[in-house]
Amino acid sequence: MSKQIKDLLFHASASSGKDNPTLLRVVLGEQTTRLDFGYVASNYYIKGGWITISPDTFLQIKGDIQRYQLKEAIGISQAPVKLKFKSTKDYQFFSLHFEPLPQKDLVFDMIEKLNGTPNDFNYFGIEIRLKDGVEVLG
Repeated sequence: MSKQIKDLLFHASASSGKDNPTLLRVVLGEQTTRLDFGYVASNYYIKGGWITISPDTFLQIKGDIQRYQLKEAIGISQAPVKLKFKSTKDYQFFSLHFEPLPQKDLVFDMIEKLNGTPNDFNYFGIEIRLKDGVEVLG
């Protein structure tokens, strides 16, 4: 009998060099790896600015060359389209679905743009320990 793969949820932290957006959690599933984020509109712009994600965004496990491509973005526009805020008090939660990472202990990066700028959503050193995962019911 083969072991059934379950969706596992992890509270996440990663180094991005900025506070916004905040990586909230990672869900490792059989069909997809989902990263959930929260973003607070900036005071820098009169109406809070905008956000977008590159359709070329990918995940990469440390020490591996394989890239796990973005499959779907929910709650955020994919470039060149922009999700525009209406005020500096706005916030947005969004989820990025990627090809599934293996369900094992690992450290991975999310790369929107290689050698990107501080405006790109690049996150490094996202650590997954299976013992810390919580099974998602349903």
